[in-house]
Amino acid sequence: MDLAGVRVAVTGAAGFIGAALCTRLESDGAEVTGLDLAGAGRVCDVTDARTVAAALEGSELVVHTAALVTDHGSMDDFVRVNVRGTRNVLDGARAAGVRRVVHLSSVAGWGHDFRHELAEGAEPRACGVPYVDTKAASDALARARGATVVRPGDVYGPGSVPWTRRPLEALRAGRFAVPAPGDGLMTLVYVDDLVDCIVRALVLPEGERGVFVAWDGYPVTARAYFDRLAAMLGKDGVPVLPRPLLLAGIAGEGMLARLQRRPPTATRFAVDYISRTAAYSNARARGKLGWEPRVSFDEGMRRTEAWARAEGLLG
Repeated sequence: MDLAGVRVAVTGAAGFIGAALCTRLESDGAEVTGLDLAGAGRVCDVTDARTVAAALEGSELVVHTAALVTDHGSMDDFVRVNVRGTRNVLDGARAAGVRRVVHLSSVAGWGHDFRHELAEGAEPRACGVPYVDTKAASDALARARGATVVRPGDVYGPGSVPWTRRPLEALRAGRFAVPAPGDGLMTLVYVDDLVDCIVRALVLPEGERGVFVAWDGYPVTARAYFDRLAAMLGKDGVPVLPRPLLLAGIAGEGMLARLQRRPPTATRFAVDYISRTAAYSNARARGKLGWEPRVSFDEGMRRTEAWARAEGLLG
């Protein structure tokens, strides 16, 4: 898409999705200002309203990807970054006269406890998990302020921490399993396909104030996905454990992690999340934005394996 000379600011620009988005925008001719705590073109903490306002001056378009993304931590930290940080970006964009803000939300905002396919316009809901609750709250805030919202599925590919790096490291260390029988659903989207959806939501007239879900539309079971990662390590497959045994192991490992002052390998929410039995519609992104995922699961995993090997994650 021709964005020649358009000034676009991207928060979270040093992150997995933000970095891929900046690369795409620059290839489309945009003048990109990457904002992050470190590793981007301009240092910016989204929790600092004045810094955000100054950083967004002169921008025409904004994509807000910065967030605290993990399934553990204190609610105060999540609120400060995910909710107040979003408010600061929206305030700064309004003061700067930005034409459109795209807020990167998440399908995780719907939690996991539903039994039928959800419509794209379904309201996110609190479930007691800080990440989920604050993503739901920031999603509602962005919509109330007139932003466009993109809700990605499970974003995988080279560089993904939750769906590539962390599970590979845990599998390699023998600290990873899925709940039996492993038939929970994952709603995957390859990072380049997600970026294409974000760009379309940013520039197309049909994207104005829209809410779009971005995943490829082909559910993959948790066991099938993690089997592919296990195969990269030369293993026969991912271990599968009865749910009570798996949760007991997670609780014990969590206690050890606290003693060692490190993040836990997994949490109960992670088990619940990969046990989903239904998915979400992505019809609005396809119909209104003309978005079509182009990277198949097989091709996405091939690229992921090549990256992981180059990173030394496969031994």
